[in-house]
Amino acid sequence: MKRFMLIKKIEDKCSECMLCVRDCVMGVWRNVDGKSMPVHVELCNGCSHCIAVCPCDAIIHNGLNKEEIYDVHVKNLSPDAYRDAIVSRRSIRQFKKQPVPRDVIEKILDVARYAPTARNQQETGYIVITNQRLIEETAQGLFRLGSSFYDKTKKGVGRLLVRATGLSRNPYFNLMDYVQEQNAEKGRDFILHNAPVVILIHGPKRKAFMADDCNIAATTIINYAHTLGLGTCFVGMMTLLLRYSSRLRKKFGVPGNRRVYVTLVMGYPAYGYRHTVSRKTPVIKWLS
Repeated sequence: MKRFMLIKKIEDKCSECMLCVRDCVMGVWRNVDGKSMPVHVELCNGCSHCIAVCPCDAIIHNGLNKEEIYDVHVKNLSPDAYRDAIVSRRSIRQFKKQPVPRDVIEKILDVARYAPTARNQQETGYIVITNQRLIEETAQGLFRLGSSFYDKTKKGVGRLLVRATGLSRNPYFNLMDYVQEQNAEKGRDFILHNAPVVILIHGPKRKAFMADDCNIAATTIINYAHTLGLGTCFVGMMTLLLRYSSRLRKKFGVPGNRRVYVTLVMGYPAYGYRHTVSRKTPVIKWLS
């Protein structure tokens, strides 16, 4: 890997504490005759642990943006505040007709850059859609597609298939009469939820763990957005259709060598929520 050209230490600053050697997971830094040395620069994945752990600011690394590296403000890290943000966040499917300022979206995506990625590959990309006409046309088109399929299941072969596949036991399938009614009478969008912002999170098709990277980024986005008064919701149906529809991918400008792994909608919640959510007790097995 020839990604970084220069990694070296400033001799007159280094205390030879060996923290860079002990903390470097890639083995870039080695103990050479009692001195810490960047021996295998080609192995560096840019994690910046060496710079972060060095107490003497004795490392130069031209593969990193020095302006983005600053002291951690430990006093700002509150476990209680973080917990409150997590347990009070909920999926939002009703939004105000209020646009989200571009600088707010940029602020959220900037924080998402710091979400962990496998091997520090940092290949996560975003397509941000704020064009309301495009959002509405897409939602209406997908709704018509789903509604047409549902109508065909009410009689003949379609009805037999529903019974044979057990689809009739699916609660979302049985909700379709209500969904069609709400859409017809109130124009309610059950696909993209009349959201002012849609975010497609994508990555290279053949890169390992990209689905994980994109979902971790999405989780970072929804949690941080919540602290800014915004609501979000995952839209799995949209993600699934983007995987199989080249027409839809072209519509949103998804690069040919990339796949959308997550679709999020975002906006200001139409309602306020005074209580936290309720969750099932997880299944935990301890091996002590």
